[in-house]
Amino acid sequence: MTEQARHGSRKRRGEPIVKRPAPALVIWSYQTPIPRISQQAVVTQAFYNRFLLYFTSEGDGKDIQNKASWLHRLPQLSVDGTNDALTLAVQATASSYCASETHDPALHRHARNLYGQALRQHGRLLARVKAAVCAVTIHMISTSVLFSIFEAMQATTAQAYCLHIIGAAKMFEVTDPRQCAEGVLCQLFFHLRTQMAFLTLSEQRTNINVKKILHDSLDYEDLPIFQRLTTQFTLLADAYNSAAQMTDGYGNIATESFMTVEEHIAFKTEIDALWKECNEKGEATWYDEAAHRRDFRDIFTALLVAYFSAAHILLALTTPRFARPSSDHLDHYKRILEAAEHMQTRQIGCAYMRIAAPLLLVALHATHVEQRNAAVANFEAWKKSTMRGMSELALHTINRRKQQPEWLTPVAKQGLTGMASDGVVS
Repeated sequence: MTEQARHGSRKRRGEPIVKRPAPALVIWSYQTPIPRISQQAVVTQAFYNRFLLYFTSEGDGKDIQNKASWLHRLPQLSVDGTNDALTLAVQATASSYCASETHDPALHRHARNLYGQALRQHGRLLARVKAAVCAVTIHMISTSVLFSIFEAMQATTAQAYCLHIIGAAKMFEVTDPRQCAEGVLCQLFFHLRTQMAFLTLSEQRTNINVKKILHDSLDYEDLPIFQRLTTQFTLLADAYNSAAQMTDGYGNIATESFMTVEEHIAFKTEIDALWKECNEKGEATWYDEAAHRRDFRDIFTALLVAYFSAAHILLALTTPRFARPSSDHLDHYKRILEAAEHMQTRQIGCAYMRIAAPLLLVALHATHVEQRNAAVANFEAWKKSTMRGMSELALHTINRRKQQPEWLTPVAKQGLTGMASDGVVS
């Protein structure tokens, strides 16, 4: 075989097979970790979505005259880096709400810890305001409002809820109109007035210069119907409290504790005029025969109607001794319960707490026991849910009033009996 043939044969045989080790498994490492979702962020978002979402109720902007809502401004205010107390207050109130919803003791403790931190931070800021180092801001007012909501849920002490409501309102007295932020403070003060009305019926003194706040701090030219109505309600509630407190051991009451006939007529004239103005914007309420229920123009109007009925109840409760009984034969207790049901069935979160004052009157004075029980049932349900602090104050007021001697005059009783008729509202 020639050399050339031997070379070709070697080429065709190929290389011998040699076993080599398998290549090592290469694991690539990524510098960017997978982001973890913050539990606090989830809790806060749930609070916004399920509770504060309804801080603005359908229809309120037309009366309050705000262009922006607190709900939309609060997330920005709480993270703009100018007020740590507000950031902590949002986290504390959100945690409190979710803890009440889930009955989670650990989350309750966490909420209270955050609340304590927020209180300390807020206290330092208020000390600076008192020393004239800085002015009251929308952040500070928002913090106090959140504290009041926290206490309405948790009730860390008997008076904390009341103090935060009054504290927030006091800040309004000294705040600059430029802090209003397109009417956000107008909306906050509307909420506060509903809570102040509840406190007044619970015999908690507020002593807030409402007129100064409305005209100076909020710079209103045309006052909202609700604000004007709440002023009448508060004055009547003060007269009601005075009457209840001026009894002797036998249930007798001093004549001077009731308002004069002229004062009574003036109140009724103003309330009737406000009702007429309210209906000029469209029928406020009507009875739906097909559905067999009362309906309302919108959620805000349902609340407004409840306060009109509450004002009429207070008018009857404070009727002068020698006045003729009211000719109003509408069942205002029933009307309040209908408004409460209308709001409750729509699950409107924190807006529902604003009807506490009218419901308290139903629980205390409704002629039919079924109506009183229905109102008390609302507060009992709150106590088991997200409004424990607020409901405890209401139930305490109801129990305390039951122990007081009967103080209604025969004329007032006659007026209340007239209200208990089943007249259909036109």
